[in-house]
Amino acid sequence: MREVSLPALARRAPAEQPRYGPIALAGGLHFLNDAYGNVYPVLVPALMVSMHLRLVGAALIITASSLSASVLQPFAGRIADRLPGSRLMPLSLMVCALFTGLLGYSAAPLALLVMGVLAGVGNASFHPAASSWVAAMAGSRKGWSMSIFITAGNVGRALGPALMVLALGVWGARGSMPLAVPGLAVAVALLVWRVPVGARSAQRPAAPRILPLLAARARDAAALLVMSGARALVAGAVTTLVPIAYHEAGDPAYLAAILVGVLIFAGSVGNAVGGELSDRVARPWVVIGGAVGSALALAGFVNAGGVGALVLAGLTGFFAMGTNSVTMVMGQEMFPESVGMASGLALGVGNAVGIAMVGLLSVLAGWAGVDVALYAAAALALLAVPAALRFAGDLRLSRG
Repeated sequence: MREVSLPALARRAPAEQPRYGPIALAGGLHFLNDAYGNVYPVLVPALMVSMHLRLVGAALIITASSLSASVLQPFAGRIADRLPGSRLMPLSLMVCALFTGLLGYSAAPLALLVMGVLAGVGNASFHPAASSWVAAMAGSRKGWSMSIFITAGNVGRALGPALMVLALGVWGARGSMPLAVPGLAVAVALLVWRVPVGARSAQRPAAPRILPLLAARARDAAALLVMSGARALVAGAVTTLVPIAYHEAGDPAYLAAILVGVLIFAGSVGNAVGGELSDRVARPWVVIGGAVGSALALAGFVNAGGVGALVLAGLTGFFAMGTNSVTMVMGQEMFPESVGMASGLALGVGNAVGIAMVGLLSVLAGWAGVDVALYAAAALALLAVPAALRFAGDLRLSRG
């Protein structure tokens, strides 16, 4: 297969305006989907006592559930390259919401893991379909349009833990099912009514096979995974380890929910800023700035307290998640013949790399403490710098 040079990443899109209606609908579904995908940091610690789980076991269940939502994404993206996202998005949301609702009914760690993995399958199917749909609707504002879509998901992720805390307070662990009702209702409505959301992303030609395509551009794909994985590692380390550490210290669950919410809300702002900036300057430099900023902020967060901890958690999220839409668009531009696969690679497998590292860091936290694990996460975040520098000489100023 012919090697595609990276200067192709700098090609400007046609002067075509985004279709904000379809993008907004995809963003709304993303909000619901990711709200369900982020209830684990609150729900799993609440079940630790009844299931006799300790820190490492709880963290590994969260990690395994998240991995299922990540590893399958390139393969789900292959389906998304052939079928319209208007059908796949609500169907995937339905699966994610249903099994998230069943999490609170798990009576043993194995049942909790199975429900989490099945919910992750729905989550994995949603993201490539929705992100490739948004790319087709984005016109010349790819970075900005993708940032709208991803920011909606980040807001859902930020509210998910808080909504789960409320559900736990009202219904106990089985409050996960009432929480799932809105997503189920929206998904069913879209599937039954077959709501049209535009025609620009209709079916594409058959995409090439995933493995030969990746083998032909292995170095570029590896660099993309490092950039995406480093971002996911930083956010995942905070949202996974800090709530469990708070729980073991006897702190109220709402403190962890507030901190996670601040990190993700600030990350949403950073994502919007990064997406807009990446339409104006070379995308690798946005990634480099995000990596350095998140590493410094996370290192400062470790020994901070009170308002300072909230501020530094927010800065960590701002810089780390500010590169989310940037790496997504870079992946789609690297693999234009298989946008769904590229979306799954940048978001799904990239997240899986970061989440797998969080799993290892959870073992380190059980041995040496959460502070040491978070310092290690800050150091690993800097791996994105040499990965992004690989592309810096090939990209010119990019303006939508």
